[in-house]
Amino acid sequence: MEKNRLPANGSVIRFMRTDENEWKEGEFDEQNQMFIEIYSTELVTHNSSDILKWEYLEDRE
Repeated sequence: MEKNRLPANGSVIRFMRTDENEWKEGEFDEQNQMFIEIYSTELVTHNSSDILKWEYLEDRE
């Protein structure tokens, strides 16, 4: 992942916020530049500026 690159719209990813040490799984909404958690009981979104790092789930080993 390049530092300033964002995932493709609708991509299934995992991401880590700058203020947390745990990975969250979600999707990326390109139009709103938001990371959306997919395993949350309520809609939880994260601004792209709050994300420390991310990776595509299919790239994980």
